[in-house]
Amino acid sequence: MKKLLLLSVCYCLAVALPAQSYHVTDAGSEVKFTIKNFGLNVAGSFKGLKGAVVFDPSSLVASSVNVTVDAATVNTGNGSRDKHLKKDDYFDAVKYPQLRFISTKISGKPGAYMIEGNLTIKGVSKFISFPFTATATANGYQLAGQFKINRRDFNVGGSSWVLSDELTVFLNVAAIK
Repeated sequence: MKKLLLLSVCYCLAVALPAQSYHVTDAGSEVKFTIKNFGLNVAGSFKGLKGAVVFDPSSLVASSVNVTVDAATVNTGNGSRDKHLKKDDYFDAVKYPQLRFISTKISGKPGAYMIEGNLTIKGVSKFISFPFTATATANGYQLAGQFKINRRDFNVGGSSWVLSDELTVFLNVAAIK
């Protein structure tokens, strides 16, 4: 009888402990960037964020992120510039409609996490890593972080001499049940 009780308790714990799965929603999320153009900071954003987050702060090895954002939603507040950014020398939104990030590892401790993975833009994948925070909400988690990339690594913007090579991406992602 004791063995049956112990087996039942172990089963209940095993069922209750797996990392929770969440879906990413555009509502409550932000994907923003800044880059220097002619020496001035230009801010922009993307919409259409979707994907899946599996997250458990007590079992980071089982946690993962797989998200996309729509390239055609690039918005810098300037319609002419946005139209140009969707063309083939920048994001080529027709041929490559999504920017994607797939994690390969999540590590750290509450309040100080690190995520590693592959960022794909215009069919080019590059390994990136960056710190992030995860704040529990009533429906899941709010994940926030930022990282820098070189646009030329992804064949974005050609050889423009007025556009900085480095840009900063800011993420604030709502992952809900």
